[in-house]
Amino acid sequence: MANSEQIEIVSPSGQVRFYELNPALGIVNIGQHPDNDLVLDGQDVRPFHALIDHRSHPYQYISLEEDGGFGAERPLGDWERLRIGEYELVLMSGERAGQRLSTRNTAPSSDYTQNTTNTPTPAAAGGEVRWRAKPGQTLRHNLTIQNSGDSPATFVIGVSGVPTEWLWLSQETISLPPGGQAALQLAVSLPPGPATEPGIYPLTWQMESPDYPGWAQSEALYLEVEATPAVQMSKPEPVAVVSRPFRRAGQTHVTIANWGNIPAQVYVSGQERRNDCVVQIDPVLDRPAPEEGVAWERPQANGLFYPTDLLLLLPPGALAHLRLIITPNAGRRFGIGAIHHRFTVTAQSPTGAFAPQTSAGSFESRPAIRMGFLLLLAFLLALGALYFLRGNISAGFGRVRSEPLAFAPTATVPHLAWLAPSAETVVRPLLATGGARAREPGELTYTEMFQEIADLYGMDWRQLVAHAQRESRLDPNAQGGSGEYGLMQILPTTWNEWAPLVEVSDPWDPYSNILVGAAYYSYIHSYFSDLGYADPQWSLAAYNWGPERTLGLLDSGGDWFALPLPQRMYVADILIGMENAPALAEDAELRYPHAK
Repeated sequence: MANSEQIEIVSPSGQVRFYELNPALGIVNIGQHPDNDLVLDGQDVRPFHALIDHRSHPYQYISLEEDGGFGAERPLGDWERLRIGEYELVLMSGERAGQRLSTRNTAPSSDYTQNTTNTPTPAAAGGEVRWRAKPGQTLRHNLTIQNSGDSPATFVIGVSGVPTEWLWLSQETISLPPGGQAALQLAVSLPPGPATEPGIYPLTWQMESPDYPGWAQSEALYLEVEATPAVQMSKPEPVAVVSRPFRRAGQTHVTIANWGNIPAQVYVSGQERRNDCVVQIDPVLDRPAPEEGVAWERPQANGLFYPTDLLLLLPPGALAHLRLIITPNAGRRFGIGAIHHRFTVTAQSPTGAFAPQTSAGSFESRPAIRMGFLLLLAFLLALGALYFLRGNISAGFGRVRSEPLAFAPTATVPHLAWLAPSAETVVRPLLATGGARAREPGELTYTEMFQEIADLYGMDWRQLVAHAQRESRLDPNAQGGSGEYGLMQILPTTWNEWAPLVEVSDPWDPYSNILVGAAYYSYIHSYFSDLGYADPQWSLAAYNWGPERTLGLLDSGGDWFALPLPQRMYVADILIGMENAPALAEDAELRYPHAK
């Protein structure tokens, strides 16, 4: 055999990878322990499971006993399959390794079908990636089948290589008359979150017909699931922290979650706005118990540890519970009132893998003994002294006629409901903006449009770009299943309410569509900010889920993690996508040019 010999490894989830045999080594150690040459992480794989001796032909497969001794030995031939736990291993020779895929995709001499597809041709040997996607995305592949034979035929279509719950096929069987054709669609929906493991999946569709025995056709569309960290941080619980009597410090908690599919390094730091307090961050090691795989360390410099900083390593799907201890630099034993502090906690990536996250709270530092208490105590002491000096003092300094108090019935306070926009409920500077700054098609680039409209409403233009990317992939002609319009996917009812307020009329015009979406979001953000929810995550969730639903969740005491996962991932996609906003806007300029 040639030096290009390799072992094909198929994991229990269907992922395929290859291990090149090194003639200089001659032996491949296989097992679960990381010291092995070929590491297989499975429940039925021992730490040191087996070895393959490829120094001479035929190769030998030797199993290892748990006590370190050698077990059964048997020869291993070319293209022979091995089962180790739930893994399948195939020894591939150098002369035939490149023929495996091409042979499977070769049609017979009598070609009864013709295939047209929107994706490139099948990958050559070695598995060139044709599709790339992140968890939460959906890919579609169109397929046209034509019966070029002279008799009716039934075709059976199947898909393999990825978990079946990811797949949707419009039809699995189809019958065609001679010369007939039909269009099918294959959709691959990657579940969001840590369950979607990164890697290359050998996605392959196959087509056979019982009416043409021996004929088959297939195409390999290698799918790469990208490694994506997605870190979210909760609000402090409680948000408002109050010091206790004779205790200077206050405590609260935050939770950081990694909803991505790879481990995430998170640098957490705490700070008080005026540097009047120290915000110490500690992992909660007592309750709840730390999750498996979560690691942390305290940064240090010159031999000194920084209690306000913490470096975390979160596996996919793991949570880290952190305790915040807010301590004033100077405590007070006596005082008239409390001092209010504003603190923040920031979680960011040391490598820039995800967008920074910030949560804020307040700390009320109260004196141990208030002056009001001392004044009351002094008054009571003076009253007692007067009593002993003058004897019994009657409390009747004159009779006052007492009248019964009449209380007017109190009207029931209505539940706070979502207000429809109008000239009375919308701040005046938000009105008539579109008409005053109407643009001709092509007058501005996408970047300039987003920047100008974001400036009108005091927004970060990168968030506006990431919002449009999440809604429509920056396609101004996109239309949703409920009739949503354009870049910002605005519902017809929302357009009818807001377009007259900003004086625009064409929902397919990119500038007008962005303007209405920004005005609507700005109104939601102002409304939620007045209720004490100024973080953009709540207004973004309300934009997608609906203001009434979001307010109902908050009114019932729900927190961020009570929000449904699709809405949380919707918000995370936008906030994480802000860092790529300039490149997305430039790409939209190339893909969807608007005429000047």
